[in-house]
Amino acid sequence: MERKLAWVGLNLLPLLTPRRRTLLLERFGSPKEAWEALGKGPLPELFGEAAPQIWEERRRAHPEEELKKAEQAGAKIVTLEEAEYPQPLRELPDPPPVLYILGEWKEEDLLAVGMVGTRRCTSYGRLVAKKLAQDLAARGITVVSGMAPGIDTAAHEGALLSGRTLAVLGTGLGKPYPAGSEKLMRRIAEQGAVLSEFPWDMEGAQWTFPRRNRLIAGLSRLVVVVEAPERSGALITADYALEQGKEVLAVPGPITSEASAGANRLLREGAKPVTCVEDILEELNMLPLGPARPKREPELPPQAAKVYGLLSLEPLSIEEIVAQTGFSHANVAQILVELVLSGLVEELPGRRFMRKPG
Repeated sequence: MERKLAWVGLNLLPLLTPRRRTLLLERFGSPKEAWEALGKGPLPELFGEAAPQIWEERRRAHPEEELKKAEQAGAKIVTLEEAEYPQPLRELPDPPPVLYILGEWKEEDLLAVGMVGTRRCTSYGRLVAKKLAQDLAARGITVVSGMAPGIDTAAHEGALLSGRTLAVLGTGLGKPYPAGSEKLMRRIAEQGAVLSEFPWDMEGAQWTFPRRNRLIAGLSRLVVVVEAPERSGALITADYALEQGKEVLAVPGPITSEASAGANRLLREGAKPVTCVEDILEELNMLPLGPARPKREPELPPQAAKVYGLLSLEPLSIEEIVAQTGFSHANVAQILVELVLSGLVEELPGRRFMRKPG
């Protein structure tokens, strides 16, 4: 336990960067001896001008309290030396020495796909992420994402409909981002796990979210970018995946959509396009044998069938449907109400309609 407390304590020191931690461990040999040495006074020969601040951080750090916080919340803290530590993260060049886990990482999570994208996603991106995640989870594939608003949340919600999901936070588990996401975090923990390398009460910073992206890539066999503008954290995750020797796939988006500019660039650079879950399964060598059974269209009255046939995952307004069918506004509105009530069509904000994925 003393060794574990030492690891947790070292992880509580913000100024003890991975490089400084490596220097410290090389000097003193073990986390316990390094922790004790830090408590005896500054180490300017190792840390230069930062030595007094690191020593002060050490004086204020209480690893025993950190363990209690996790235990009281039903979470656990595991170190790189413990058997419960997720195996894929051990293979990273810079694995976090300490992980906070709410829920449980399981051996079945070795078959996992990362799904990431922009916080400011379109309705199309949100629905595609949810649909793909649901289809993957239904096939026993764990979906990994970052629990941020937008594509990440849609991916988690889709996976929760049919299987397991893992969320990697860019904050401590006690300060999930965004505020108010505790309910989603608990749902994910019930059907998977929420993980973080940061101390329990640590809030997010500009550097913490990119750093957590390497863990999303690390836990995944491959990464799918659903929607991402040119400057997006999702592209950082894609870069980490490539550095780790993993494939990156991307969902094509409209050439006029800023939300898809980064994903479309990945496609130009050689990423495999994703148009259905089978594209991902093929990359995982999991395609079923034989041709897929064609999906039956629902049996509908002629006018309803025509309206339904126009709809896809790209939302249309009532006016657009009227223009394409020649039906009256009132008639189209009534048909759409019936299709929504039957579960075939989904109404989006702004009185726009699309087929319900599934």
